[in-house]
Amino acid sequence: MPLGSGYEDQSCALARALEILGERWTLLIVRDAFHGLTRYDEFLRSLGMATNILSSRLQKLVDHGVLERTAPRGSYHLTKKGRDLFPVVLSLMAWADRHTPGPDGPEVLILHNGCDHPAGAALRCEHCGDPVALRDLRVVPAPGAIGADGEPTTLTPPQVAAWGDRPR
Repeated sequence: MPLGSGYEDQSCALARALEILGERWTLLIVRDAFHGLTRYDEFLRSLGMATNILSSRLQKLVDHGVLERTAPRGSYHLTKKGRDLFPVVLSLMAWADRHTPGPDGPEVLILHNGCDHPAGAALRCEHCGDPVALRDLRVVPAPGAIGADGEPTTLTPPQVAAWGDRPR
């Protein structure tokens, strides 16, 4: 059976994000946009990828509202939706620097303008502002979540897919 190329059958926010961002090169284009690159030839020079792939990825990012294009041969700029990816990119960079560092350490530093020190990628609760770690979190179905039987469920979609209807 051939490997599918989409996540249409997944009921998951991460799968929906991967539909837009999960192809090779896409997050590197977003990273370059955060670094201030805006023109097609700048992305091409930075990434060294095939022109047809770059065109395709840029168009997909425009189609999904992550980038906007300022004229037929103009520049590409992050939209609010695109700028909202900054914590994702920052977290992935911090993860790689920690677990798969380059031979000479980090290639770039993300400095906080307020104190001129590395900003890090700490997660904070949007309600109270406290830092959060994995041990501080739990995953629960959203209010009103409905199971395959049409009834309210206490299981998340991956749990339903893996366990069927059996209770935990």
